[in-house]
Formats: sequence, C-alpha cells, structure tokens
Amino acid sequence: MRDMKGLVDSLVCYIQQEETADDKGLENSLCVMRNLSYQLYTELPTSVQIRLEGRTRASAPKDSEAIGCFTMYNRKDTDRNQNLSILSEVSRQPNGSEWLWHPKVVGLYKLVLQQSDGSTTTREAAIGALQNITAGEGRWASVLSGVVVDQERMLPILLDLLDTDSDMELKPLTGLLRNLARHCSNKDYMAKNMVNVLVSKLPSDGLQKSPSTEVVVNICGALNHLVTCSSLAARDISYLNGISKLVGIKTSHDNSSGSLKAARAASTVLCNMFQYNKLHRDYKQKGFCRRDFTDLTI
Repeated sequence: MRDMKGLVDSLVCYIQQEETADDKGLENSLCVMRNLSYQLYTELPTSVQIRLEGRTRASAPKDSEAIGCFTMYNRKDTDRNQNLSILSEVSRQPNGSEWLWHPKVVGLYKLVLQQSDGSTTTREAAIGALQNITAGEGRWASVLSGVVVDQERMLPILLDLLDTDSDMELKPLTGLLRNLARHCSNKDYMAKNMVNVLVSKLPSDGLQKSPSTEVVVNICGALNHLVTCSSLAARDISYLNGISKLVGIKTSHDNSSGSLKAARAASTVLCNMFQYNKLHRDYKQKGFCRRDFTDLTI
C-alpha cells in the first residue's frame, strides 16, 4: 500500500488542510499513516535502506558516537557536519511514500498534537506513527528522534500528554519516550526533563492495574536508557522516591506474564542504578541496601 500512487500524498494533504481536530477523516488519515509506518525500516526497498542507514556500524570508527539530527548537544565539529549532511540524503520536498520517513512528517504530527481539541484516537494515531518511525537501533530512527527532540522541540508537548489515565494513549506515548531516551546523545538533558514525569506515572507496586504493565515496561525502559549513561538520572530517581516504586514493582506482583515483564524491567533499572558508587550513601539513607538493587531473582 505504501507505493500506491497518490495514497500517502493524499493523506498528508488532508491532514495539512484539516482545521477541525476532531474530524473523523483526520482521525482515519492518521490511523492509516500509523499503520503504513509500522515496521517501516524492515520493509523498505534495499536501495532506500542503504541510503537511510549510511555507513554500517562495522565500517564506522570505533570512537564514533551515535548520529543525531539537528542536535544542539554534539560537541565535535565532525558530528555537526555529519548531522548537516543528513539533509542531503532525503529530498527537500518528500513525495509519495517518502513522507513516511521524511523529517518533515515529524512537524506534521506535531501540529496534530498541538491541537487541544483533538480526539483521543487522533492523538494516539499521531503518537503511534512517531513511535514507529523512531523505533529500533537503526541510524534513521536515531535521526528522526533527533528531529523530534532538537528541531521540533516536542519533548514538552509529549510530557504534557502523559497527564492522562487513558492507556490507549499512554502505551504509544511511553513507547515513543522510550525510543527518544534510547537515541538521545545527551542523556543528562533528557534526564532533567523526563525523570520527574516518568517516575510520577509509575505505580507503587506490581499489583496495581493502572497503568498497564505494558506502560510500566516502557517507562522502566526509558529510565534504563537514561540511567545506563547518566548518574543524574539515577540521582533524580532516588530523590523523587522512585526506588521504592521500582522495588515494589519488582517484588510485589501477581506472577502474570505482564507483571513479570514489568518486574524484570524494574529490576534492570535498579541494577544499573547501583553502578554509581557515589550514590550508594544516598540509597542507604533512604533505607535501601545492596540486595534491593542487585537481586535479579524474579
């Protein structure tokens, strides 16, 4: 369907021109865009995959950092040059299925999410599409994650959207935030902005039914991406009483498949938090011992 002549162009045109955020046509158009972007990178023609992925990891210098796009935080001039060169790898004006992975599509979804009167399904579809195009470990997923955070500056919008009890929205939203945490080059920056909100959404233990275990796994995944590279993230989780929540999710659950996944995800975050020796005193002062962090038996 992606290559059906005029389909994606028509969907994009409709989304761009629609002024009523709760319009059923807008909702349907975004749902189709979301579906078309699902598993996008694994199903693209080989020639397109090669163009988007650039150098393979095997051929990249060992000391090279993950490539971001339009990022403000890369310190090396070579990184900035690489980021700018990415613009030459896509056409200035996308056409047809190119819209699905072009940086301009991020701005399209941003406009939808900025409309406060949009329906839940409309927001879910736009967020889900963003989740799809930032998923995975490929370079282009990282590039578009950089567009979301650095060029379109969507992080405040996305974090505000977490203020909901709708699991239908929280699942793709926390999945998207997990992707952004994975790909961002400046983990401290993301930690300063994300940890507080993410910890507040965690349940006190694994027995609570809301949010769903899928949401909990996504939140723990996002926190883990930050903790592995940022002591600031670990410090803030501790300061915000997130350790007690993570321990509760890890130890108190009903042994269902979903709760066990959440328990393992929480356990991984705790284990990685313990790598920072300088924070051990803080952990101890809050009443936690080594076993709380390192016991991986679930």
